Amino acid sequence: MRPTSPLDRVAGAHDAAVLALARRGEPVSRGELAEAMQVTPQAVSKILSRLTDRGLMGEVGTITPGPGKPTTLYSIVPSSRRAIGLHLTRSRVHGVVVDLAGEILERRELETGRLQPVPELIETLAAETRALADTGPGDLLGVGIGMPGPVDWAEGVYRGTSEPDAWSGAPIRQLLLEELGMPVLLDHDSLAALVGEKWSQPGLLDHAALVLVEDGLGASLCLDGAIVRGAHSHAGEAGHTVVRMGGVLCSCGRRGCAQAEYQAALAEDDEDRAADVLATVVLNLVRLADVDRVVLGGRTVYAHHATSMDAIRRALAESLEAEPWLHVEVMLSTRGTDLIAVGAACEVLEHEYGLPQALVLPD
Repeated sequence: MRPTSPLDRVAGAHDAAVLALARRGEPVSRGELAEAMQVTPQAVSKILSRLTDRGLMGEVGTITPGPGKPTTLYSIVPSSRRAIGLHLTRSRVHGVVVDLAGEILERRELETGRLQPVPELIETLAAETRALADTGPGDLLGVGIGMPGPVDWAEGVYRGTSEPDAWSGAPIRQLLLEELGMPVLLDHDSLAALVGEKWSQPGLLDHAALVLVEDGLGASLCLDGAIVRGAHSHAGEAGHTVVRMGGVLCSCGRRGCAQAEYQAALAEDDEDRAADVLATVVLNLVRLADVDRVVLGGRTVYAHHATSMDAIRRALAESLEAEPWLHVEVMLSTRGTDLIAVGAACEVLEHEYGLPQALVLPD
């Protein structure tokens, strides 16, 4: 395979920009794309030619806004590509197939009931992938996996926790790649979820935090349009930030971590206290990262969403009252329990058709 050149990567960035604009839903014209991207219509014609030749976009009609030639409209072709996403927990695998727009074509649910040894886990993930592989039209790009952290995204390795863990150090991505022979991505569940939200709502979450409450509590950040991973792929570990000095003992060994305090409150059926813990986490993220949108997701959040949303909005209103120019919108993810699986699949789409990593990373 020929190595990519700087010109290849610039072309890829232009293609990604057009696809992002097209994913917003409405058909687009050359002129609209040229204005949005601040390039010439001739440059847009070349980009559209590449994308239509690959089947990613197509003509969907014309309009005649005034005198002169009709204007051709283009739209993304969702059925041209698809990806598989798996949400892995210690006792369950939830899988989906999504099209290029991130819409679900099929879903599967498997209860394992226990933490499987690594060889058995790889067999399970491979079997679930194969069961979904023939669903839907278009080219299958690969499989993405979202799982509780910590996860080394760059190496595709589960790093484990302070507790004894059968998966600790497992090179899950490499083992599954060898088993399946197709591209595989592995990521922290909260980061996968945010990638999915961004893919489905391009341009909306350029300065956003996603707070995920499943078995644990985590968060992920997008700043200036880029997902923030940190030096060790641990950015957004909000669940292990201390919200109460000398509080409940956490599995990480510290006391008063947000995750431990939240779980303890729910265990005591104190939904209001749990909501206040979540509101504290959100408020800290807003103050630290200066985001203008916060997305809430995860099975536990959906079970208590009304109380949680009220507490968060109240805390933000009180905190930002003296700064009326600051506006933060709190949103509940519309993906429901599919959120992480869809996000893992969208990571595959993003890797293939998002901004080329060579333009934003040193290597």
